[in-house]
Order: sequence, then structure tokens, then C-alpha cells
Amino acid sequence: MRLHLRLLVFILGLAAALPTSPLPAVARPLDDVVESGYLRIAVYREFEPFAFENEGNLKGIDVEIGKAMAASLKVEPRFMLLMADENVDDDLRNAVWKGALLGGGVADVMLHVPVDPEVKLRNNLVVIFGRYYTEEMAIAANMSTVRNVVTMQPFLDEKIGAEVDTLADFYVATAFGGQLRSNLVHYISFAKAVEGLKNREVAGLMAPRSQVEWAASEIGSPIEVVQPSFPQLSITHWDIGAAVKHDSRDLGYALGDVITELRQSGKMSEIFEKYGVTYNARFID
Repeated sequence: MRLHLRLLVFILGLAAALPTSPLPAVARPLDDVVESGYLRIAVYREFEPFAFENEGNLKGIDVEIGKAMAASLKVEPRFMLLMADENVDDDLRNAVWKGALLGGGVADVMLHVPVDPEVKLRNNLVVIFGRYYTEEMAIAANMSTVRNVVTMQPFLDEKIGAEVDTLADFYVATAFGGQLRSNLVHYISFAKAVEGLKNREVAGLMAPRSQVEWAASEIGSPIEVVQPSFPQLSITHWDIGAAVKHDSRDLGYALGDVITELRQSGKMSEIFEKYGVTYNARFID
């Protein structure tokens, strides 16, 4: 499930759009999207390395996938930036089938949706499709401070960081009878957590593997990605995909074909590697 994964639990909900054009109240089928000349794509905001602003430009893995989707339909990509709400059901409601309480309309397609049977069952107004990545937990470790991180043992003595209200935060705080809790440093955002690791406030940063690989690539030596055993971790891996409204299935079929082509051609792997992330889809096929 979603990794940013704030344990699929997040603390604030708000939708915003780029560019600032009027948003429709309903999602649209394929013909309407093509006729309009643009595809509206919902991505999570401030979510390195999947969607984030850099020098005024929106970048990231999901942004690149969204652009490829729009290009396949020969339309312009327009991005709706979504702040994660309390759970993924709320995010699907805000982005795909109803819209946020504060207004702003909905997107034609939402990226980074957990491809999970329970999520599908709870959300019968959306169609979840197009698995494109398998996520799992890992640690970005300062190898000048810790050695042999095959278990969580080093963090009995060294500080470890995590973004607040995430799966990593919950795990470090509660696993092993709470023995690591005193060395857990909470960060309000992943970007702040990366700064903490870079500034040696912590010796390690636990997060989904895609995020820690991006962090390691941004910081460089002596930061390395390690994957110790995580006993008592309830979620070992999860797939992510996309979602459209239930009455826009034809759009979902077309965009699902784009994801398949990106994966089979190797372009999906290239997109991930551009952001320092090893493409992982070993549980998908």
C-alpha cells in the first residue's frame, strides 16, 4: 500500500491543480479526454521522488509516467497535486470520484494507488489498474557511523529517523517492545528527514525503498541503502498502480496499455533510474 506510505494514513487533505485552469466536477471517459486536448493526472504533492517541485518545475517518477500517458493520447498533461488525507479511501474520493470538500474538481486518473484487494473492495466507484512498481521498506544508513546493518540492532545505540505518521515511524516506535523508541527521530516531512540524515542528526532513515534510494543518490557517500530483516513488520511489500472512476473504464484500458508498454519496453525502468531508484516489479508478474 502507499508507502509514502503513511501507513496509508496521512494527516491532512487538500487538492490543488497545476496549471490553475477550471477543473470539471466529474471524471471523463476516453473520448471526452481526447476531445478536450488534455489529461488531468492526480499525483501526491511533496512526495520525493514521485512528485515534487524543483526550481519551480514539477518533477518525479509519477510525473514522468503521467506525461507518457498524456503523450500516448496526444493530449496535454495537467497535474492535480493531492495532499494525502487520512487514508487512501479519502484520497480516491477527493481525486477520482467526488472531489475535496473545499472544491477543485477531480482528476481523470490518479497515480500511486495501492493495488490491494481490500482497497478495491471498499472503493467500488473507482477502477484500480496498471500495477507498475512493487514497494518495500529499507533504510538509508550512514556507513561511517553504523556497520553490518543486517538487523535493527545498530539503532539501539544510534538515532534513526522516520517521517511522522508513516509505516516506518509506527514500526520503529513499536517493534521489539519499543526498545528503539528512544532513538527514533520524527520528521514532519520526508524532505526534512533527508536533511536530518545529511546533517548527521540521525545515522539511518527508514522509509519505502524508493524514497531511501532517492535520498542516498541525492546525498551520496557515505550513505548507502540497506535492507535488514524487519521482524514484526506487517506489510513486507505492496504494489502501486493507477485509478480511474468506474464509468471511465475505457480511459483506464487505454492508460493501462501505456503502463504495459512502458514496462515491456524498459522505459519504466529508465524513468525510475533517472531518479536514482532501482526499478522493482518482481512481485507483479
